[in-house]
Amino acid sequence: MSQVTRCVLYGALVGSALCIASGCTTAPTKTSEQQVNDKETTEAVQAALKANTHIYSQHITVQADNGVVHLGGYVWTDDDLYDAERTAESVPGVRKVVDEMELERNGIDNSPVSR
Repeated sequence: MSQVTRCVLYGALVGSALCIASGCTTAPTKTSEQQVNDKETTEAVQAALKANTHIYSQHITVQADNGVVHLGGYVWTDDDLYDAERTAESVPGVRKVVDEMELERNGIDNSPVSR
């Protein structure tokens, strides 16, 4: 096989791989109504967490995506973690809660240290 043919085939292979990869990672664009609904759900969950006097929610982040709420950040106790999930689940419009929170016991970060 000639060098030119190999270069053309290699270029086609790389181009195809890039097209496939970009097609898999591109999410469909949301309508303005969906964006407003996500914002309202996020704000409602944040308000519910703030109103819950049993947990310190200052370090909890909230992101809604079509009724799926992602909770991030960190809490101090197992009870706070479960209470935050239950509080988010109780908000109208929330279909599912995804827990991405970190647990810091007694204010000490127990996550592995990267060096």
